[in-house]
Amino acid sequence: MLEYEIEVNFIIKIIFTVNLFLTLYLLFFSKHKWFGSGFFIGLFWFWWIGLSFRYYGLSWMIPIVDVLIALFYGFVFWMIFKIYKIIQNKNQYAAKVFLVLMFTFGFDYISPFTFDWLKPEILFVNTIFDVSKIVLFLVITSVVFYKELKWFSVLLLIFALFFKPTFTKEPNLDVYVSYTDVPQEKKWEKHFIPYEIKNNFTIINNAIKLKKDVVILPESAFPLFLNRYENLMDKLKKLSKKITIITGALHLKDSKYYNSTYIFENGEVKILDKHILVPFGEYIPLPFFEKEINDIFFSGASDYVTSDRFGIFEIKGYKFINAICYEATVEDLYKLNPKYVVALSNDAWFMPSIMPSLQQMLIKVYAKKYGKIVYHSINGFKSYVVREK
Repeated sequence: MLEYEIEVNFIIKIIFTVNLFLTLYLLFFSKHKWFGSGFFIGLFWFWWIGLSFRYYGLSWMIPIVDVLIALFYGFVFWMIFKIYKIIQNKNQYAAKVFLVLMFTFGFDYISPFTFDWLKPEILFVNTIFDVSKIVLFLVITSVVFYKELKWFSVLLLIFALFFKPTFTKEPNLDVYVSYTDVPQEKKWEKHFIPYEIKNNFTIINNAIKLKKDVVILPESAFPLFLNRYENLMDKLKKLSKKITIITGALHLKDSKYYNSTYIFENGEVKILDKHILVPFGEYIPLPFFEKEINDIFFSGASDYVTSDRFGIFEIKGYKFINAICYEATVEDLYKLNPKYVVALSNDAWFMPSIMPSLQQMLIKVYAKKYGKIVYHSINGFKSYVVREK
């Protein structure tokens, strides 16, 4: 089944724009403790990260992880305030310039364990403004320097409205972006896997009946090492003569585990392995204690292996970038040339939470910024297509 995101009409844009300026006002003009603000921003923005520990029998770690993340961002905001005050003692205008630059560019470099989901640009998604850096700079400058610039700050905002995202023409392909709703606790159970496989083929056959050109299934839609099951591979290859099939599954090669995307087309298959893994979810980002942490907390489970680059594939002359879950929120992926992205996710890991919505907003930021169209198939949340209209 396919669901598209809610249409962002003018009224919704106005609501989000009001929210943007309210947030900026509270941050820069209201009295608040910067450590406390950073702490609660980190807590409410990232409280869901620890939810994946439920499936390792480590639920007790969830509040610890949440508090550590909140403390980290509390410290970040405290440092921003301290540096601001030091500069302010010498020159108040220079101090305000520091705030503008920090909230325009600074958070691009604050990425603990490569995890950089706290982006000011997210506040601009679904507003009347673009999400580019120049717009971010103009809007934040107009707010921070409002008392000095007065009506000129309004002119800056008007000028910011002239910047628009790049329009990308859709490919001449009828794409069916499916979604599934398999709870994470059932996802890998042996007795439940046959049901998932049956449901996958139902989705594919329905897409064929609808005369679609391409059908996309979520990450790990086939929760097994698909390349080791010749009967399933043969069946998918046969169906791919009627429709191009893109699906997530595991990949076993040279005794190494990969989280992969399988592209079946015209009886052939191409396998693209994930390039960037999720910190702590798919690998331990602490080289000095990696083995000890893995043994103690994850029962010695093997990490996934990565490919050496992002995968790119072609369908009927159109080039697509492959993105598996976390990769769809990595900015470097969007810097690649192809204008189309196929993203596969399993968001059931973090349900119920705000994670899928936050993921969607980040994808919108990068899609708008780099002029991409993103086809996102998800397990555990509605699937959607991000495109500029």
